[in-house]
Amino acid sequence: MRINYAILIRTLPADRLEDFVNDWLAQRCKDYHSHELWRGTGDRGRDVTGYVTNKRMEGPWDNFQCKQLSKPLSESSAFIELGKIFMHSAAGEYSLPRSYIFVAPRGVARAVQQFIAHPERFRTAFLKRWNSDIAGKLVEKQSIPLSHELGAAIKAFDFTKIHWLDAARLVEDPACKPALVKWFDEDPGPSPRGVVPDQIDASESSYIGQLLKLYEEKGPGAFPDVATALASPEFGKHLRDQRTRFFDSVAFDRFYRDSTPEDYLINFKDEVYHGVVEIHDDDHANGLARLRQVMQQAAILQPSGILGKHAGPQVKQGTCHQFANDGRLPWYR
Repeated sequence: MRINYAILIRTLPADRLEDFVNDWLAQRCKDYHSHELWRGTGDRGRDVTGYVTNKRMEGPWDNFQCKQLSKPLSESSAFIELGKIFMHSAAGEYSLPRSYIFVAPRGVARAVQQFIAHPERFRTAFLKRWNSDIAGKLVEKQSIPLSHELGAAIKAFDFTKIHWLDAARLVEDPACKPALVKWFDEDPGPSPRGVVPDQIDASESSYIGQLLKLYEEKGPGAFPDVATALASPEFGKHLRDQRTRFFDSVAFDRFYRDSTPEDYLINFKDEVYHGVVEIHDDDHANGLARLRQVMQQAAILQPSGILGKHAGPQVKQGTCHQFANDGRLPWYR
């Protein structure tokens, strides 16, 4: 039975929830230029921030306010947390965020849900209740009245950009997968097989060019292009097998780059490299003999971790072709 990761997220201490959200944002790099974790006192109403550009807080940014509570986020707490952002912005600490997301593993109270679902109703209530419910709770032993500047900022802010996420919604986000793998040993599952294009792709041209030279070295005959090699009774099947391995490894990389933390794939490749480098660097009768020995060794490697579990022989062999592509383990020397 599948583990209920939402329940596990609800048990994280408050500071660990911030770390988890930070890891989640790391995978959403396509949405952000960078991100930052603010911790402890002096965060000025920010827990984790996602920056849209390299201007960071001087450009568009999103605020993820983490609230690890024993019950759903209350209406009063939501108003106060949101009030902090307007207060610090009015004080010149930063511009208002592009969007504001409550990350509350146990969800939000029905009243908060209703306000977020009705942005203009939310704005009206927020303005109306500032002096009575918010002003005296933003700074200890102080009251921050609703000034003209604060009121103008609240009226200008787009309340449709306020959202909430509970643990279940967080788990459903595809970008959360690597964080689940890192924090709870979630199994991302097997990668899809690669698709070999009919025409030679630019991404494979380097190692294939090296293979053609190995075929000529082994002989007989010359192999000026791929078509000649594919038509060869001796080397045609061999070349097709290598392309299958290469594109299986490319599909493997693409899948786990999106579903595991970045260092998982790096570590997998390092283990494959160190598992074959000594054989690659040995003396061999010819380059093709070197390649065959490396392929045999790669097939029986057992890299560690979840990626090692899902890496079949062809993926590990195709990874060696990637090494040849980038000059790390060239086939033709």
